[in-house]
Amino acid sequence: MDPSDKILIEKAKSGDKEAFTELFDKYSHKILGYLYRYVGDYQLAEDLTIETFLNVYSNLGTYKEIGKFSSWLYKIATNCAKKEFRKKERKKEVSLDEPVETDEGATNIGELIADERDRPDYNVRETELKELIYRIISKLDKKYKEVLMLCDVEGLSHEEASKILKSNPITIGTRLRRARQALYGLLQKAGYRF
Repeated sequence: MDPSDKILIEKAKSGDKEAFTELFDKYSHKILGYLYRYVGDYQLAEDLTIETFLNVYSNLGTYKEIGKFSSWLYKIATNCAKKEFRKKERKKEVSLDEPVETDEGATNIGELIADERDRPDYNVRETELKELIYRIISKLDKKYKEVLMLCDVEGLSHEEASKILKSNPITIGTRLRRARQALYGLLQKAGYRF
């Protein structure tokens, strides 16, 4: 654990609100980014980030310094997102042929990905392509989306992800391989080449 985190956590556990604010300032941007990529809705991600840190504040006394503090945060954030999905029953999968509204008119996700490669303004629109890929990831089966987000996007190890998802590292590795295959397959089907 980061030594500065340890000090801040101990102070926050003792009721030091400034210490908790420092923890919030240090991690809220990462948690917000993770949740945005997880749920695909910035406003919802902001709300879930606040909910995550409210849960952290309420449960700080139960935190045990077994692993990284950030892993504990990601676990709480993941649980908040799962709770939200259960409430809204958002298990709908989307096809790459599903219509998407753009400034140029209606098209489909596959055409958007294929078109981005050949455009002269590719670098300018690279952010839009990343967002599109995150939208595709968000439509994958939940067990695949979770491991992609934690391991490939957030850079967590299989062991850290296994603690967050309450699974074993071997299962995480298997799911990650299948998730990557599914994502690559969808992107290739849409004409995106690696």
